[in-house]
Amino acid sequence: MTHTLFLFSSIGNCYEDLSFYLWYMDKNRPLPPGEAFDAYRERDYERRKAEGFPPPLFPSTFDTPEATPEQQQERERIGGW
Repeated sequence: MTHTLFLFSSIGNCYEDLSFYLWYMDKNRPLPPGEAFDAYRERDYERRKAEGFPPPLFPSTFDTPEATPEQQQERERIGGW
């Protein structure tokens, strides 16, 4: 049986590929860029803010900034990351 994750990892850097998947799965990170998530972005930000911006659940090689510089500064101030 071949797993999809293995197929993608064998093409590029496995750590970068895994980080890409984890970004989408980690509830403590902001939503990835793209119109598909725009309708949920503000609500997700407010949820994480109310929780004190807990640190990511998994390490990543990707930077996962907030949607705006102001939100990023607030996350750094409150959550420390």
